[in-house]
Amino acid sequence: MRLPSIGSTGTTIPTIGPSPVALKLNSEIHRPTGGHMNRFRLSNLGLIALMFLALWGCMDLAVDNQNNPDRARAIVSAKDVESIISGSFLTWWSGTQKDNNYPALTLSTIADVHTSSWGNFGMQDLSSEPRTPFNNSPSYGYAGVCQDTWYAMYRAISSVNDGLAAINSGLKIVDAQTPTIDNTMRAKAFGKFVQGLSHAWLAVFFDKAFIFDETMDLTNPPLQYKTYNEVMVAAIKMLEDCIAICNSNTFTIPNTWINGVTLTNTELKRVAYSYLARFRAGVARTPAERAAVNWAKVISDAQSGVTADWGPVGDGNLWWDGLKFRGQHGATWTRADYKSIAITDKSGRYQTWLNTAVASRNVFVIDTDDRRITGTAGGTSNGTDFKYRTPSPFRDDRGTYHHSLYYHARYEYHVLAGATGALPTILVAELDMTIAEGLWRTGGSKQQIVDLINKTRVTRGKLAPVTTAMTNDELLKWVKYEKVIECFSTAGGLTWMDRRGWGDLISGSILHFPVPGKELEILQQSLYTYGGVGGQGAAPKRSLVDFLAPLRSIHPE
Repeated sequence: MRLPSIGSTGTTIPTIGPSPVALKLNSEIHRPTGGHMNRFRLSNLGLIALMFLALWGCMDLAVDNQNNPDRARAIVSAKDVESIISGSFLTWWSGTQKDNNYPALTLSTIADVHTSSWGNFGMQDLSSEPRTPFNNSPSYGYAGVCQDTWYAMYRAISSVNDGLAAINSGLKIVDAQTPTIDNTMRAKAFGKFVQGLSHAWLAVFFDKAFIFDETMDLTNPPLQYKTYNEVMVAAIKMLEDCIAICNSNTFTIPNTWINGVTLTNTELKRVAYSYLARFRAGVARTPAERAAVNWAKVISDAQSGVTADWGPVGDGNLWWDGLKFRGQHGATWTRADYKSIAITDKSGRYQTWLNTAVASRNVFVIDTDDRRITGTAGGTSNGTDFKYRTPSPFRDDRGTYHHSLYYHARYEYHVLAGATGALPTILVAELDMTIAEGLWRTGGSKQQIVDLINKTRVTRGKLAPVTTAMTNDELLKWVKYEKVIECFSTAGGLTWMDRRGWGDLISGSILHFPVPGKELEILQQSLYTYGGVGGQGAAPKRSLVDFLAPLRSIHPE
């Protein structure tokens, strides 16, 4: 594994390289149908269809396809089909959680979970205050923030689509050691799983995208953009298809498909339900959209989800987690943002910090009873999940408001052990707080909400339990707090999705990203963007009292 150095001056980190979209318009394209290759020549195809054909079609070897140079020969056997499907989750993981730390670490700083003023990954540009619009120019040094994840999702989709199309045409996948064992439905379930995850990520991240599945006839363009809600509907259907296959078949997925994790059909189903719960709620851009979510479905999905924390295992090579690696590298890369970890401060210093002009804010020591944040010896002692470290590693001239004396360390072993170890990305606590929010929004049992909050608040945080005597608004604030603290450094974009739906992002924070400028340029469409104070697709102005209210619920004035 090659990890780039810190780049304290804002050094550009290389992206995935040229897109195959830039291929010649008259390139000859191959695509498998029914186990053999059909050949046709592009002629008067719409530019959008060209994008898909160029990106995922099987290229002539005379064409320099840097992502998939020999795709025409890739799908010639059942073994090849299983291979491309089995590798698709790594492509998805890389595009959401790993590659060049795009976009996971960037989204975390936008959401004020992590804080950093380094230029890398667009963190300084997108998390500085006042917030500014995202630079969607193809020449922007950190265009990979949205460009890398766009292409990664469609590479994953392409792989599973080719495999699923072959399966739907009658191809059977049998076990290499025991030919009487049919593994076809195992591959199909996993393919629908990754197909759904990839479309779901496109829906939560971009304002619009293309829906592209194994049934699509690429000879009948043009493809049309679909809104993020339409893309999410398609993603949900794909994940539900995965679940249906799991319900009617028995199989075990090897621990090489998702590194270190063996999954039975029942376990894959639980993982799919967990992602359904996350993305059904996370697609909302505003409090109004969040309120309109089908929370009964979200609750049901979460209740059917994993029963133990889940995620791949890092191997220090292909499988690692940029959010956990640099997100817990307190000596250099990032720190924990006070707006996430100081809400339970008892000293009044957090309130003073919030009331100070942004440019004049600086570090302070937290006084909290939350033992995840600090230890029993005071604000300079280490908690179970966070550690105290001074000085803050960031440059003063980029804003001392970025500084913090604390960094997240719950999964610090991933840093210390060379990017190895468990990489939990779905926690039971995430599902519990999702259920709690759903109950809150649907008028469910207040006692059940309280019990769910206290599972981690009391047992891990050692805080006084919340009670049913609290107001509904107070309980929701504590649901939010538990979810943010417990899910720190777990899943790329999770708290960004939550906080935009809660209305808790800083004014001007980007709510979703545009189609990448590189793609727009190739399609001969106008560049556009989002974010920035007062801009489109940006969080509105909000009151500081939203941050202070949880503190007041503990210490009445």
